[in-house]
Amino acid sequence: MPFRLTHPFDLPHLPPSADLEAPALLRAVAAARVELAELKGYSAAMPNPMLLLSPAIIRESVASSEIENIHTTIESALQQELFPEAERRDADKEVLRYGDAVRWGAGQLVTLPLSSRLIVGIQHRLLPHYGPGYRTTPNQIINSVTGEPVFTPPRAASIPELLSNWEHYINTEDTITDPLLRCAIGHYQFEAIHPFGDGNGRTGRILMVLHLVQEQLLAQPTLFISGYINRHRQEYYRLLLAVSAEGQWMDFLLFMLRGFQQQARATKDTLLAVVNQLHHFKQQVRQLPKRVPLELAEHLFARPITTPQQASIATGLHYKTTSRYLGYLAEAQLLENKPVGRYQFYLNRPLLELLNQG
Repeated sequence: MPFRLTHPFDLPHLPPSADLEAPALLRAVAAARVELAELKGYSAAMPNPMLLLSPAIIRESVASSEIENIHTTIESALQQELFPEAERRDADKEVLRYGDAVRWGAGQLVTLPLSSRLIVGIQHRLLPHYGPGYRTTPNQIINSVTGEPVFTPPRAASIPELLSNWEHYINTEDTITDPLLRCAIGHYQFEAIHPFGDGNGRTGRILMVLHLVQEQLLAQPTLFISGYINRHRQEYYRLLLAVSAEGQWMDFLLFMLRGFQQQARATKDTLLAVVNQLHHFKQQVRQLPKRVPLELAEHLFARPITTPQQASIATGLHYKTTSRYLGYLAEAQLLENKPVGRYQFYLNRPLLELLNQG
């Protein structure tokens, strides 16, 4: 019979009562660290980090929103990003806000550690109409199929104390517990606290990737962790609930460590494929009869869907000049021209197909 917690959960403080030096955990940590170190190394070697960061964030944004049953595509979100906000579809607005929240959070890490202020800021950017601050009323997680409550988070009055404990645990240097384990433990704890009426899952997944950046295990918030959670969604929720109901930390931590390992490898492979595509694209551009600035080529990889106006802003070239270059690349079949109403979109179709894989 599945676990169910129908009364407000009396969530224990961190650190957890679990054997964090179990051999299986340490082996999983070592394997994940190898992949994360390679990803960080490749990311740091890139001449233009935006070549990976922008596509990676939109990919993560779409997958994370999918977990919350907000459905769109990478192509739709990138296209809608070029519209004024009032003209965007609701699902794409949600996805684009996720990307904004990731970028804002990463920028804050320069001067601000993972903290209550950062949590509230991220959630407010995800759901600007929700109103800043933690919930003041009870909350429940309901089984979408049966309609039955499966988890009742702690009472609202205990949220400040629980988050203070979370913040202290996340930010206190620990020579025994590996940062990857603290990241996974902190992720469970945040989701169990469930401090908001909405947006807890998305906020928690952003915090997890930002934690890896804060610990210098990632150079940029590029890890596509939501893709892994999406593929194993039922198992993820089952393991979260098993920690709450029976203190089964081991299976949950191993699950998350496998996710870090697999997604670091997949993100690295995507990065290398993007770089190879860029080199090939530049070679094709160089072979054209007319000269096209290579900074425009790089823009088309940081922004796989663009307009003459956006390309002009990004490259510093005149609007009419970028419009002419983009039209020329479309005539040469290196870009796809897609008129939508009064807009002229230019799509880097091979890169979009790459980002849709996995």
